[in-house]
Formats: sequence, C-alpha cells, structure tokens
Amino acid sequence: MNARFLAVLLASAAPAAFAASQVTPAEPYEFDAVNLRLNVDSCYFVPETVSVTAAAGVIRVAHRPNLCLVPGEPRIVDIRLGTLPIGDWRVEVHPDGNPDGPASERIFFSVRGRPEIAIFPRPPRPLTDYSGHWFRAAESGWGLSFHQSPTHVVFAAWYVYDADGSPAWYVIQDGQWTSATRWAGKVYRTSGPAYFPGPAFDPAAVTRTAVGEAAFEFQQKPGEEGIATFSYTVNGQPGTKRITRLAF
Repeated sequence: MNARFLAVLLASAAPAAFAASQVTPAEPYEFDAVNLRLNVDSCYFVPETVSVTAAAGVIRVAHRPNLCLVPGEPRIVDIRLGTLPIGDWRVEVHPDGNPDGPASERIFFSVRGRPEIAIFPRPPRPLTDYSGHWFRAAESGWGLSFHQSPTHVVFAAWYVYDADGSPAWYVIQDGQWTSATRWAGKVYRTSGPAYFPGPAFDPAAVTRTAVGEAAFEFQQKPGEEGIATFSYTVNGQPGTKRITRLAF
C-alpha cells in the first residue's frame, strides 16, 4: 500500500461533520458547573488526550485524534470547563491536540450574576462551596454527605448506626444560612422497603419523620482548615462533633 493510497483511505474514513459544539448551560450563572459539549466520532475521539487550559478569559480545549479506517459510533462528550465567575469568556476547540495552534471552533459566552431579591440587609450566604463527604477520623464508620448547590441550597445525608448496630439514615434539609459559615436545618429519619434482593421497589413505602435539628459551622481556625463543627438534637438528645472533609 503506497503512501498516497493510504492518505486517501484515511481521508475517506475521517469523521463525518457533526453539529457545532456548545457550552452547557447555554446561559450560565456565576459558579454554575459549565461544560463544553462535543459531538464526536467514538473512534476518532480519544478521551485520554483531552486537556483544558485557561488564560485571560480564554479556555482552550485540545485533544489528539485517532486515525481510524472505519468511522465509530457518534457520541456526545461533556468536558468540564469549571465553575466560573461573572464575566465574558471564549472557548477554543483544538482537535489537533495543540492548544497554541489554530482553533477549529470558537464559542463566546457570558457568565451572569444570579438574580436576587433586593433585600436590605442582604441575607447571609456562603463565600465558598463546602460540599463533600465529612467524617470523624476517630469514629470511622459514620459520616455525612453535604451537598451545596450554586443557589446555596443544602441537602445533607447522615448515615449512622442504631443502638442495636443496624444502619440508620437521616437527611438534613429545609434550612438556611444564618451566616457566611453556618447553615442550620431540620433532621428527618427515613426508612423504606428492602432494596435487596429486588428488583421491585415501592417508593410509596418510604417514610420521612422529623426528629430534630442540626447545624454545620464551617468557621476555620489557623491550622484547622477543612474542619467543621456539627451540632444536633435528635429525639431530644443533643450532641456536637468536630468533623473533617474527606480528602480523596
């Protein structure tokens, strides 16, 4: 097989034209998770080669293509660009793997401030994201999953053990930020039908019972970064724990 014939064969097997790439969400608010959505050929596109760099308001996404004799299955790939502050941004796509070379696509978008009700004084809100898995190293076996949305809404799952050693689930929600570092909400005990062996699961059998209140205080001291105070009252029993965000 001569070089000319091989070049023609590879050119004929190049991926077909796909719809233009896009940023999702199309009109992001500040600190929303922003992705670049690509329509790709599953053979031509190699996920392991993707790189994302940013400078001066320009985000460059580069990836090195595979040379395929037969086109692959069309797929959609989301590539995370980050949680971005308010401003104007440009995404450049470099399918040749060279972020310093010419871009095949340029996408312009703006990150907007999130609409808020004009209230004075302004309601407390966090200055950072405290999402993660929190636990107490000296008491490994129980923990908390704390999720904070870009709109500052919080949902936490608290997994512990009952007095008889059986697992117990609580959820903490319906709360509010009382300062930039403290969130307090209600504690609910949940129960439901057995999931295993399945496969049938009746969501109508799930129960949620209010059993108390809880608060997370994330104010940090020098040398105690990533540590918070978790306080609660459940079924009339109060408690306080120093917890640490799990580092993966």
